[in-house]
Amino acid sequence: MAITFTGSSSGLIALGNGLTTQNLFLIENRRGSRVNVNVRRFALQLDGVATLTAVMPIVRMSRASSVAAGAIYPKSPLNTAQTSNPYVVLSAPVMDLFPVTATANTTIWQQYLGRMVSGAEQMLGIDGNALPMMVEQTGKEFKLRPGESMVAQAVAAVGTSNAATMNNWFVQCVWEEDDIGTFSIAGQVTLSAVAVSGAKVIVVEADDISMTNPIFVGVQTTDGSGNWSAAITTGRVGAAFVQYQSGGVYYTAPGSPFLSP
Repeated sequence: MAITFTGSSSGLIALGNGLTTQNLFLIENRRGSRVNVNVRRFALQLDGVATLTAVMPIVRMSRASSVAAGAIYPKSPLNTAQTSNPYVVLSAPVMDLFPVTATANTTIWQQYLGRMVSGAEQMLGIDGNALPMMVEQTGKEFKLRPGESMVAQAVAAVGTSNAATMNNWFVQCVWEEDDIGTFSIAGQVTLSAVAVSGAKVIVVEADDISMTNPIFVGVQTTDGSGNWSAAITTGRVGAAFVQYQSGGVYYTAPGSPFLSP
């Protein structure tokens, strides 16, 4: 298709939470999105401020489900002429006020980042890249389709490995948004064979004709000839319903489900 947005986002410093698992960053391509998200780089750095006496946490990247965003982060475009899809959401925790919750599923990649060997010496990873090198260096993107998410976690053997007084985590992400394509549906609203201007056409789309996972597309307003149109994601089905008010009388047209290209 076509790349419609390329951007980056940087999280705030996240302090360790003293638990064996901590969600550090979440990227969501929420259902209803019109793009695939191609993650090009995901870098995570750890600044340890105290000598680590236990096995250090491992950084684990996983596809995620049952997600709830923490603090929503701004998306910085690499090209200011482009606009990100609003269904693409990046978030990270801010102390206990805005936690990221997610169920980590299949592990994508995991690695250690570094170790504090003394009170004045630290060993860091090469660049903190938390996805396989093939993603960044060979042009093989990691893809999140609509309805998919990815979470970065710190996983510790014991809580003292990730104490709030010891670990400072920092995350950066670079991604592209690839338009997945749409098809058009259109129609005309009439009343007693006369075109209706200003009628509201409510459009939804879904995975199949059983209306599995329906998504609200938007409200279209008919023009002076009663015409309207809307875009439906390729591979899904659309449905339209009409509301109209005139002279205190309200009209509801029968639904037109399962519209085809």
